[in-house]
Amino acid sequence: ATPRSTARQLVREALERYGLAPEEGTSGEYVLCDVVGRPGGPGGAWQVEHLRPVGDAERPLVLQDVWKPKTGCSRRFEIRRRQEVERVCEGEDAETAGESPPSSAVPPVPAAGWVTPLCV
Repeated sequence: ATPRSTARQLVREALERYGLAPEEGTSGEYVLCDVVGRPGGPGGAWQVEHLRPVGDAERPLVLQDVWKPKTGCSRRFEIRRRQEVERVCEGEDAETAGESPPSSAVPPVPAAGWVTPLCV
């Protein structure tokens, strides 16, 4: 990944690396998410404080360089199914009307799930 890499390119590369995108259209089912949170949940699990889908044309490494999470939090990028993220965001809009959702609003990560942390 380079600062010029787009979110769509990173998703496609990650899916190819794990053998999940045999067809060209498959990568559109997934979206890169900017997830801010902290470790410390049960068993040291990651506690999500904010989740935002990254636009396909956005450049995650530039985003990471110019915007830092608040003190005590850290960022990670995750690849999630677009449909699941849209459902979470729609629920957030209806429930909070623009406020940050509680971490319970973000669905838990299933063991064989649809979330892949992406280290860039």
